[in-house]
Parts: sequence; C-alpha cells; structure tokens
Amino acid sequence: MALWEAEDYGTMADKACWALFAVTSFVVALRVFCRVRFGHGQRGGLGADDAITIFCVVITFVTCIIVTIGSHYGLGRHMETLSPQDRVMALKYNVIISSILIWVFSLPKFAIISILKRILDYGLKTTILFWGLALTSQATILATSVWWFKQCDPVEYGWDKSIKGTCADVSILADLGYLSSAYSAFLDVFFALYPVPFIMKLNMPRKSRLAVSVALGLSILASVVSIYKLAIFGSVFVVLAQDPTYPVPFLDILGVSEGCILIICASLPTLGPLFRLARGKLPSTEGSRGRSGHLGHSGQHPSVGGSTRWNNFRGHQLDDPENGLTPMGSSVDDIPLVSPREASTSTSIHKTVEFGVGIEKR
Repeated sequence: MALWEAEDYGTMADKACWALFAVTSFVVALRVFCRVRFGHGQRGGLGADDAITIFCVVITFVTCIIVTIGSHYGLGRHMETLSPQDRVMALKYNVIISSILIWVFSLPKFAIISILKRILDYGLKTTILFWGLALTSQATILATSVWWFKQCDPVEYGWDKSIKGTCADVSILADLGYLSSAYSAFLDVFFALYPVPFIMKLNMPRKSRLAVSVALGLSILASVVSIYKLAIFGSVFVVLAQDPTYPVPFLDILGVSEGCILIICASLPTLGPLFRLARGKLPSTEGSRGRSGHLGHSGQHPSVGGSTRWNNFRGHQLDDPENGLTPMGSSVDDIPLVSPREASTSTSIHKTVEFGVGIEKR
C-alpha cells in the first residue's frame, strides 16, 4: 500500500504504538530484574541510567494513551468525514500528541549517555561533549514542542476555526521539524558508532565486547527511522495543509518506533546475566555472596583491598564466570566494566594481594 492511501492512520497508529510499548516495557522489565537480582557490589544494582530509562518508558506510555484518545475522535481519518465536534477534538489532540511525541524519541538519548557512562566511565571532556550534544538537541525539541501551541493566536484557534484568530505559516513548523529530526538522526548515528572503539578496548571477553558493541550499535536503526521521516516530511506538510487530521498519526508511529529502538538498545547490554543464566553459566547470587563471605573470613586485611580501582576490578571483572577467573566479589552485573588502564593498574595490586596471603600463611 502506497503512502497516504490508507483510510484510517489513527487506528493503525493506535495498534502500532501499543505494540511497540509492550515490547519495550518487557525489555526494560528484564533490565530492572537483572539489575535487582544480579546487580550487587561496587556500583551494581539500579542506577541513574535505569531511572532515566524508566522515565522514558513512562513518557511513551502517556503518548500511547493520548494517541488512543486522538484516534477515538477521528485523528488519522480525512477531516471531511468527521463531524464538526470530532473535528475540533481531533485537531486539539493532534497538537497535544505532536508536542509530546517528539520527547519520546529525544529523551532516550540521555538513556544512551547514562548507560555509556556506566560502561566506559568516561571523563569530564567526554561528559561535556555527550551532554552538550544531547542538551542542544533538547533545545530544538523544546522549540518545536512549544511552537505547536504558539503557532496560532489565540492557541485555541489551532483546533477551533469557528473563533477569530490567525496562524503562522506552516513552513515554520516544517523547518523546525526538519531541524529537530535531522539533529536527532545525527545523534543516533553518533551514539551508535562513537563508543564502539572504546568498548572493544575494555578488559572483558571478546565475545562480550562484541555483544555490547552490537547491542548499542543497533540504535543506528533509530537514525534510519529518522531519515525516513525527513524523506517524507515534504509530502506530510503538503497533506497537513489541506487535511490536518489525516497524516500526523503516521508520524506518531515513526516517532514512537525511534524512541522504543533507543530504549531497547540502551537496555540490551544489561541483560548479559540473564542470557548466561539461561545457558546455565551464571552462579546464583547466594553462591557469590557465600564465596565473598568465605574470602572475607579468611583474614584479608582492609589495606590489601583498599584501592578503589582494585575494588572496581574485583567487583565487575572477577565475578564474571566467562572471564575464567576465580569469583571474588558479590557482583555479577556486567556493567560497569573496567577500561584497560584500570585493569593494568589492578594487575599490579593483585601481586600485593598474593604477598598479603603469604604473610597470613606464615
């Protein structure tokens, strides 16, 4: 079916958005389960990245509800087929949905940034770069969101043409849409590809590095969706000027798709313990705590394990059964991981631990 041949994009958007929300919620629920069940020890468990991801899911949920309400009033159908009352309500929810929808695919950028922080533990310059890009993107999103309401004076004239008022030229909204979507597509590509070389240098099994890189790299699919939006924007705004209740729900599907792809890709790297548990390669958390308690009882001095870098290395590298090393901590959470620089530092401290054990045996 060619574009703009469907009779009702509202019903289509309603079904598609809820399906995407269900899949995304399931993946995020697994993420939370892994963090709560397996995320013990140094920087394990739930963190800021999880809170941001859950907030993004909530925004998606709110958007799906409003999309359902809008389709109930006829949004997605040709305006000429709607009653005057439904026409007003459909246009009103069109503005509301469009002003909220753009946050669905923009806020997950922060979820990507947060999970990268937990994986790579990058420094101040990278933090400024990442957050600078994300915040400037949010500025364009905010401008677009506000303009959906401010383009008409009074605001109510945007959906109720029975009152007196004026609206700005639709080209302004089109330009803002092009800018925000193009910037979003760029950031999707950037955050998908930029971290890969750094992830591949982490001190972890090669297949784990590849898995994390691929999981985060899949977020480039969100840029494909965004580029497709850019490609059809011209025809969208042509139709929008003539039939304002008809085309926008199709953009709703694309916007929710982009946001859900980013949320899922930001969650996949956290599911490593669940995959290993399914393969029978992950020890229970009780067993890990038991081993940790046994080591603590054996008389290791606090000064031996007092280094922060050693604690990071011990808690998140030696606990991983795929590393082929003896489990020494209580965490089996894959994230955060340790950079080669930290790993090399912790190797020298490891020799100090061996010396300390020798003194105990004497």
